[in-house]
Amino acid sequence: MMLNMDSREPLSKTTRILKSIAIPIVGLGIVAFLDNRMKGGLPQIEHAEKLVSVSYILLGLALAYRLICGIALDIALARSTARKVPQILKHIIGVAMGLLAALMVTDILHPGALTSLLTLSSVIAVVVGLALRPIILDVFSGVSANLDAAFHIGDWIEINGRGDGRSQTGWVEQINWRTTQLRTRSGNLVVCPNSVLSTAVITNYSRPSLLSRFGIKVKLPPELDAERARRILLAAVSSVTFRDGGTNKEQLPDVLVTSMEASGVEYWIRFWLDPSLESIDTAVDEVSRSVLQHLQLAGIPLSEKVVLHRDQRPLLDIRSPDGRAEAFSHAALFDGVSRETLVRLAEKALPQRFEEGDILIRQGGTDNDMFLLVEGAVLVAVEKDGSEFIVARMRAGEYFGEMSLLTGEARTATIRAITAGAAYRISREAISPLIEADPALMDLLSHNLAARNLSREARTTRSDQDTPAQKSESLATVLFDRMAAIFRSSR
Repeated sequence: MMLNMDSREPLSKTTRILKSIAIPIVGLGIVAFLDNRMKGGLPQIEHAEKLVSVSYILLGLALAYRLICGIALDIALARSTARKVPQILKHIIGVAMGLLAALMVTDILHPGALTSLLTLSSVIAVVVGLALRPIILDVFSGVSANLDAAFHIGDWIEINGRGDGRSQTGWVEQINWRTTQLRTRSGNLVVCPNSVLSTAVITNYSRPSLLSRFGIKVKLPPELDAERARRILLAAVSSVTFRDGGTNKEQLPDVLVTSMEASGVEYWIRFWLDPSLESIDTAVDEVSRSVLQHLQLAGIPLSEKVVLHRDQRPLLDIRSPDGRAEAFSHAALFDGVSRETLVRLAEKALPQRFEEGDILIRQGGTDNDMFLLVEGAVLVAVEKDGSEFIVARMRAGEYFGEMSLLTGEARTATIRAITAGAAYRISREAISPLIEADPALMDLLSHNLAARNLSREARTTRSDQDTPAQKSESLATVLFDRMAAIFRSSR
């Protein structure tokens, strides 16, 4: 067998194997030397031949056991399966060799007694088997679990016991003689008797693929166009793909209609993730909150339960200035801006629809419009050294391009549509009259802009500490000066 001597792990295993077989090899050498010396004239001691034979058997089986566990299991089997070998397999081999050694030694020391011993042991086995039935059941269930290979150490599984309705979920930590140990996401160690595993329903989320599909259902009003509903829900789940605890980015999510009733239409939002790496609860929370945000921004309420009489409920019309102003009020950039100002801004904002793959902003561009996303999802990509890196995804309610609009900064990233959707384009010509009419608006926008930039910086650096007020005020002053240079205004 060729061992990779450049790798530390195989080298350490080789060292452990050499150390483990050193004692049996040295012992065999000593016994062979003494055996040779006795045949060569060394004074004989009583039963010397039997002792030599017993030593050969014990040391030989010990050497065979350590070679099997060290080479066949720890190296060959572990490499071929890329999994840790359960200790129970080593224990089974050890017990089998121990029994074999006991039988062979008994036959050497007491010739003819082996037959009587086997007869007596069969009677004892029946008595012990009846007394230790639960323990034996656990042992054989553990052996069966290893032979069936339904799960391995490191797999993420769920054990559903029959009758009680309770389940346990976690990584398989160890498979012992009587129990299988799970390590839960909460850090607890769950010890499950192997006999329970033989009757439980086990779901292995790690096989045959690491990805599993999950979903949530939401019921929306029947007045809502099904294609628009599907587009909004798909954008909601797609926008959290790259977030921590979010859905997997290698499998595309989808949205299906599962039922239609007078009370509403039920949509099934399905997404993929690796539950061993990402918490299912966290992923469902991320998707649910994203769905609620997209629906709220689009003015779409959740459907009610079945009623005998139901009046048609009008949906929020974001095409009207009041509807647009409502959408603008959810953007952090416009926190504190009066409703009247938002309505005036909404009157001049231009709606823009886009399709999947459309580029709304290109890195390095000199245009200066800002976009408020009201439907759909987009990704933020940065090109560096000829390669493109995806740094974030945005969903309905978020905005982009505000730095170019307010400070004249060149585009620092490319914004590409993940799904079809809609946004409102705010030009400098649209916001300039509002700032000229109300100089305090620029001070408010500069502080909101500074707060967002510092918050984004804190997320990038994984900092959980609050930003000092002095730093926020300093950045707001710098941004205010840049805005003043563009809009020709002063404090």
